[in-house]
Amino acid sequence: MSKESITVQQLIEQTINQYVSSDAHILSMESNPIQLGLQAVELLRHHIEFLVNGVQNDISLITKNATFIERSALSRLFSQGANVPFSLSNEPPTEDRSLICIQDVDYQTDYSHLDMDLLQNKEVRALAYIHGTNMGLKKEMLWIPTVDRNHIIGMMENRWRPSWNAAIESPAFIEEFGLPIISEIEAVASSIVDDLEVLIRDEHMHTMIHNDLNPGNVLVHNNEDVYFIDWEEARYGSLFFDIPLRCSHMRQVDIYREALSSHGYDIPQDQFENYFSLASRYLGIRYMSWNLGVWEQHSYAKDDLKKYMKMVTQPLFS
Repeated sequence: MSKESITVQQLIEQTINQYVSSDAHILSMESNPIQLGLQAVELLRHHIEFLVNGVQNDISLITKNATFIERSALSRLFSQGANVPFSLSNEPPTEDRSLICIQDVDYQTDYSHLDMDLLQNKEVRALAYIHGTNMGLKKEMLWIPTVDRNHIIGMMENRWRPSWNAAIESPAFIEEFGLPIISEIEAVASSIVDDLEVLIRDEHMHTMIHNDLNPGNVLVHNNEDVYFIDWEEARYGSLFFDIPLRCSHMRQVDIYREALSSHGYDIPQDQFENYFSLASRYLGIRYMSWNLGVWEQHSYAKDDLKKYMKMVTQPLFS
């Protein structure tokens, strides 16, 4: 057994002892790689069978080399009772990537039998809890970078622009989506960095944000609750950089605002609508990037691309 595998096994044992039972005795462990995400970081899923007081049980855990930002965000949020997986790292604090063991939150979830309306309502409340609990506490989180103008420019120029330029050279893309929509998106993109300056400067609504709330990072736990995973892109910035991706209907917006108000944050309607629309246009542009390259090969990518285009051209408050 290699040094790395020993390290992984020890970390898994410590995680089970801390979060499941200090009397757990591992019987077997099967490890398999998970498909790489955007950051191309190796993920391993471990199915572990163990005994506690003579009773056999099982659990699924995930290990990865996580960034300091993700490790710190998960630790802080879990201590606050937020809807995030439990996690453990046995390595000294470092700003480099280091090994972390994370709860596999939807291991036993049956996605074919879920009350989606109930879960979506729970999700936006859980997101409002994270935002409200960490509002105005930047000094407690000196480890977390901010969403500033350079961050927005980087997302636009490095993630979106190359994919967009390649897409608009395709006759098939132009035929499918039409020049009016393409021109409208171009117009929004040309001014969005300046337009978002008001969100960047308005620190009254700055908090810890996930900053990458695509559907793959929002999982259902035990068929009855919603957890947020993968905090690698976490930042300190306007809460509006999270909510348009998770609030696609007015009912969800109302529930989010009601939950946020319980933390003492009531945002005037006009301001809310303006900020939401600006963030929606930006996030629609940012998240269409991957879909632009594969929409012809995958129907779901085409559907998502249309959804993101609608966020740009027809935000909820338009």
